Amino acid sequence: MSTDQAPTTQLEKRDDALAGSVTSSGQTLYIHRNLGTRTRHRALFAVLMIGILAFFPAILSPFVLDDYLHTAMVNGTFPGHRSPFQLYDFVNDAERGALIDRGILPWWSHPQLTIRFFRPLSSAMLWVNHKLLGGHHVLQHLPSVAWWIVAVYAANRLFRRLFHDRAALIATAIFAIAPCHAVPIAWLANFEALVTLALGTFALTAYVRFRESGGGRAAIVATMLFTLSFLAGEYALCFGGYLLAYELFRRGDSLGKRVLGVVPFALPAAGYLAARFAGKYGTFGSGFYTDPLSDPVGYLRGAPFRLLSLLADGWLTGDVETFGAASPKWLRVAVVALGLVLLVPVVRRVLSRMADDERRHAKVLLFGSILAMIPLLAVSPSPRVLGIAAIGFAPIVALVLDDAWFGAGRDAKLPGRQLLQLVALLLGFAHFVHAPVTAWLLGSEQRRSAETFAEHEKWLRARIGEPSKADVVVMRGWAEMFFAPFGLDAQAHAPARWRILAQTGHVLVLRRDPRTIELIGLPNRSLISTGPSNLFRSEDEPFEVGAKIRVPGMLATILEVSPAGPRRVRFEFDEPLEKLDTVWLVEGVLGYADAVPPQMGFGLPLPP
Repeated sequence: MSTDQAPTTQLEKRDDALAGSVTSSGQTLYIHRNLGTRTRHRALFAVLMIGILAFFPAILSPFVLDDYLHTAMVNGTFPGHRSPFQLYDFVNDAERGALIDRGILPWWSHPQLTIRFFRPLSSAMLWVNHKLLGGHHVLQHLPSVAWWIVAVYAANRLFRRLFHDRAALIATAIFAIAPCHAVPIAWLANFEALVTLALGTFALTAYVRFRESGGGRAAIVATMLFTLSFLAGEYALCFGGYLLAYELFRRGDSLGKRVLGVVPFALPAAGYLAARFAGKYGTFGSGFYTDPLSDPVGYLRGAPFRLLSLLADGWLTGDVETFGAASPKWLRVAVVALGLVLLVPVVRRVLSRMADDERRHAKVLLFGSILAMIPLLAVSPSPRVLGIAAIGFAPIVALVLDDAWFGAGRDAKLPGRQLLQLVALLLGFAHFVHAPVTAWLLGSEQRRSAETFAEHEKWLRARIGEPSKADVVVMRGWAEMFFAPFGLDAQAHAPARWRILAQTGHVLVLRRDPRTIELIGLPNRSLISTGPSNLFRSEDEPFEVGAKIRVPGMLATILEVSPAGPRRVRFEFDEPLEKLDTVWLVEGVLGYADAVPPQMGFGLPLPP
């Protein structure tokens, strides 16, 4: 007997008994026989190969942003010691002053800025990765690819347990090539999202086995895997949405049994929160991150539109710009509203034609995926954070496609068939055409951006000489300025002093006296990034006219504020500019260039 002709299982006997039966509502059940073992393995292998192709540009990407900081931490050149378990401790109370003194944190940083993440397991693995494979960018991406493969395998096991094989396979394909994996693969520092996703998905499968089959062993396995997932990263909190949805849709259990049912997740979650509190981990004062524990008002204020962005990105496979923080709010509202109008009736009809167990599982994953996004609302919306949510929406999309392509949707007499086929066409295009293309483009953009950054750093290294002796003033730079000081050599040595005056487009530099210059931005613009894209200062702490910010060697005074932020700022240096042993630079779209301050009474325009 070939492996494609596996013995009839109890599930298949149940399927044969149910196929074509009629529910109390008059709907026909469409149950599908499971696929053979060899077919499943071949299909999963093909899915992985397609995924590797889609993410191939991401695999070739050089270092990106935090990767340079991690190199400095591993090599001991970061301003502050980091153990192998602390690579995600970026800004803390003890070393914030040193980062400001050297100018690595810009003058506009929040005075209590904190960016610390409790990710000891991911940190240790990343430390080993840098130690063993440092300097070999492509090889350093292999652990990320491996964890993506593990995550896909884990998702496939979960889907097969909850749904028939064909729907599980379609869901696995949707999950595997989702654009949400592109950035975590390209960005070495973000691979904690893949580790958390893989471990948590195995834990969720063990939890389902525990709740549906009983047995303490499955509960212990789920608890251990959830613990590892929390040690990998705070994204593990997202899995709580699925457990909550599972218990809400579970029938026949008392409240006490449902509470006990979440213990395998609740215990690790409580341990994580206790360790986070004891170690003073979290974020504060940043616009990019909004910690719900330290800034609940800011979190709630940004949550609605961040949620809309994530829903649109997940279901329609958007990229960073499509429905991100910079996209119009009305667009996000319109897209989600239209999606609800089209999807709700279709999903309801598809679920009505499913067996009771599959229907309940589908509802759990659908509502669980929405609840799973709640912890994600603490960060600026991006597809890269949607890996855990994809566990929920991927099978729902798969069930719609399966029903339209292989089930009742082929019946010309089916009520609502036209709407089902239309929605299936849109979702099929989004997840099987647009998604891999978007994943390829996201990886390509990350690679291009990383290569451009590295080229600019090479020029900068040749210009300033030995970093440890250089004093650099960048009159105008871009968002990567926080990471640029650590990209100058292989050991990530930063300049002795690194000061950034503005982070914007067009700037006019005016020389007022021997020690003073003024920077003026465009009307209704800001000299610094503001809002959810501002890593260093939250919008709850806006600058006012007359505010003075003292940093070593320089005093910044806010002279004019536009609705977007500080538009005109005076910089008074401790010594005359001509006496400073300083390299004056400006960064534009083509890279760095020298930018000597103008003579007194004159100005210097700085185009983008």
